Amino acid sequence: MKALFYLVLRPLSRFPYALLYGASSMLSLVVMRGLGYRRNVIQGNLKRSFPGRSASELKELEREFGRHFGDLVVEVIKHFTVREDVVSKRMRYEGTEVLDRLHAEGRHVVIAGGHLNNWELYAVTADRALRHQVTAIYKRLSDPHMDRVMRQSRERFGLKMIPTIEAKSWGAERLSPEAEPKQAVVFGFDQSPADPQKSWWTPFLNQETAWYWGLEQFARQHDMPVVFGHITKVSRGHYACRYELVTEAPRSLPEGDILRRCIDLLEADIVQEPAHWLWTHKRWKHRRPADAPLHPRTT
Repeated sequence: MKALFYLVLRPLSRFPYALLYGASSMLSLVVMRGLGYRRNVIQGNLKRSFPGRSASELKELEREFGRHFGDLVVEVIKHFTVREDVVSKRMRYEGTEVLDRLHAEGRHVVIAGGHLNNWELYAVTADRALRHQVTAIYKRLSDPHMDRVMRQSRERFGLKMIPTIEAKSWGAERLSPEAEPKQAVVFGFDQSPADPQKSWWTPFLNQETAWYWGLEQFARQHDMPVVFGHITKVSRGHYACRYELVTEAPRSLPEGDILRRCIDLLEADIVQEPAHWLWTHKRWKHRRPADAPLHPRTT
């Protein structure tokens, strides 16, 4: 992977967007259609998530996802060397007033989001759009070199990244009420948990789905307001992020309610732009254990 990065990916990142989108179209045609990259995963995910859609509608969703996925790949590659003034014009932020107010009140916050549209563009632009220090909790990649490369790319313009195994100790040190700077801690909360037995299960996209507790546990432990980031695609290569307050008082809510509210918002966004979620991900690889409760989506 190290040779691939220095011989192919980094030089490719210096190409202008117009040429990269030409490569994206070729990538979609050859890899997604010709080679059928994760075709069975994509088709299975779409069919189970949208059981009411016809075969032709599902096929069109698959093709649209392939085009979007090709764009996403080249946009991520571009981030290795892109200038800040260029990339900042490609993500518009809305609803930052709620975060400005919470910052003025001296509060750390949790920002929840999913793998919808271009979350990598969010990573490289989010810090400069807020008064908080934006810090992302992430799972290390299995390849140490690519983990370092991706971390350096995401952190180029101010974002900080904390591996999940260090999150607890980091939070104890940096999230006390008097700690500065005030943190906005980002969770991409829609990944598949490693242990289905320790997960929170609820219906999502017409399927029983396991969720990490981390987002809710973190907010409750540190009494942090939760804000959801809606990322939408405005045009090719251009996106918008709109912040929405989920709760200012996480400890006052019933157990599971923070997750439930965030899941509701994410599912609504996916239904609005169904081809732009990460359908290549094996999101439903686990089955609910017999003794694990299935929590309703409404309280």
